Amino acid sequence: MGSRGEKRTRKGKTRTHLPKVGTREEARAEQHREREAIADTMGMGRTPAWVRWTALFVGAVILIGGVATLIALD
Repeated sequence: MGSRGEKRTRKGKTRTHLPKVGTREEARAEQHREREAIADTMGMGRTPAWVRWTALFVGAVILIGGVATLIALD
């Protein structure tokens, strides 16, 4: 224990407590971890949010363009 009476991590930071189970904060934290896990699975784990949104927008434009092309061919 340190001089302040609280345990510290190896890097000198204070420990963060998990939110109480069943609260909104806990649900938000769980959703955030799940989104990070999905992004990490797709290979975009540590990329900035603007890169992810740009990739999503480009993908949506390609998808809409493909559907419009298929409709136009008919």
